[in-house]
Amino acid sequence: MVAACFVLTFILGEAVYSFGVFFKPLESEFDWSRTLVSSGYTAFVIGLAISNITAGRLADRFSPRPILLGIALLTGLGISLCSQVHSIDQLRIFLFVAGLGLGATWSVPNSIVQRWFYNRDRAGLALAIVISGVGVGGLIFAPLMNHLILSYGWRNAFLIAGIFSFLVLVIPSFVIKRSPMSEAMVSEEQGSSAKSVNAQGWTTARIVTTASFVSITFIACVAELTFQVVSVHLVPHARDVGISPVASAAALGLIGGFSVPGRIVSGVIADKVGFQKALVLSFFGMALSLIWLLFLEATWMLYCFVFFYGICYGIAMTGEVGIVGQFFGMRSLGELIGITSAIALLVAAFAPYIAGFIFDTTGGYFMAFAGVMVLLLGAGFVATVMRKPQSASK
Repeated sequence: MVAACFVLTFILGEAVYSFGVFFKPLESEFDWSRTLVSSGYTAFVIGLAISNITAGRLADRFSPRPILLGIALLTGLGISLCSQVHSIDQLRIFLFVAGLGLGATWSVPNSIVQRWFYNRDRAGLALAIVISGVGVGGLIFAPLMNHLILSYGWRNAFLIAGIFSFLVLVIPSFVIKRSPMSEAMVSEEQGSSAKSVNAQGWTTARIVTTASFVSITFIACVAELTFQVVSVHLVPHARDVGISPVASAAALGLIGGFSVPGRIVSGVIADKVGFQKALVLSFFGMALSLIWLLFLEATWMLYCFVFFYGICYGIAMTGEVGIVGQFFGMRSLGELIGITSAIALLVAAFAPYIAGFIFDTTGGYFMAFAGVMVLLLGAGFVATVMRKPQSASK
C-alpha cells in the first residue's frame, strides 16, 4: 500500500519539478515574456487545486480505483497535448487538464496511508515515505526532461512525459484499497444522518473555521507559494547569472532529491515529538536558505541553496499533511487535506506569474525572493504559536 501511494506522488513530482526546465525553451520558441510563460503554470496549479479538494472528498466516501483511473487519463492527455502547443491559450488549457488529473495524487494517497497506519508504530514514517515520492520524482525527472529537450526537442519531451505518466498512474489503481477504518466510518455515517463529521463529532464546516485550521492553511499557502516561485523561476534565474543549463536543471531536480531525507526526518521527528515542532524548524530553515538566492553568483551558491532549502522543504511537506490528522482526526481527512491543499494551490497559483511580472518590471528577482523570505518567517512564527483545538484533545 505504501509503495503504491508512493508511485502516485512520484508522478506528481515529475510534473511540478519539470516545468521550470521547459521555461526557457517555451520562452525562446514563441518569444513570450516570463509573465506569459508563468501563466501557463498558473493554469496548471488551478487545475491541481480543483482536483485536490474534489478527489479528497470522493476518496473519503468511495473506492479510490475509479478516481485513480480517471486521473491517469487526464494527466496523460494533458501533458501529451502540450507537445502540440502553438499559442499561450493552448498551453494554459492543456496544463489545466493535466492539473485536474494530478491534484488527486496528493490528497488521495496521503489520506489513505494515514488511515491504514492510524495508531500504529511508525505511522509518521509511512506518511513520510509516501510524500517523499514527490522529491524522488523531481530528482529523476528534472534532469531527465532537460536531457530529452536537448536531445529530441521540447515537444517530444512533453509527449514522452505524458505517455509515461499515464502508464505509471494506471498501476496503483489496481493495488490501492480503502482502509477498514474508511469502510467503518462510511457505514457509521450511513447508519446515522451525520454529515461529514470527524472523530470528535465536528462537521467539516466547523473545523475549517477554527484558528488551528486557519493557521495550518496559512502555513500550507506559504510553503506552496514558495515552492511555486522556486520551481518555475530557479532555472531561468540561475541561467541569467551565467550558470549552465545542465547545472541549473540538475539543481532543480536536487531540490526534490534533498527533500527526500527531509521528508523522512520529518516523519521520524513526528513519531517522537509531533509534527508541529518539525514545521517550526522547516519554515525558519527555508527562510534562511533564501539568502543564497538573493545574492546568487556562482554554481556553488546555487547548490548551497538547493541543499538547505530542499531538506527544510521536505520536512515542511510531511509536517503540514500530518498535522491535519493529528489535530482533527481521520474521518474527513481526505477532504481536509484537499481543502488546505486547494486553498494553498489557488493562493500560490499566481505567485510564479507575479514573480515573472516583478522580473519583467525590475529586471531581476531580488524583490520576489525577498518577499517570499518574509512570508516564510511569518509562517514559522504561526507554526510556533498555533495550538490544537481544546475539544479535539478530549
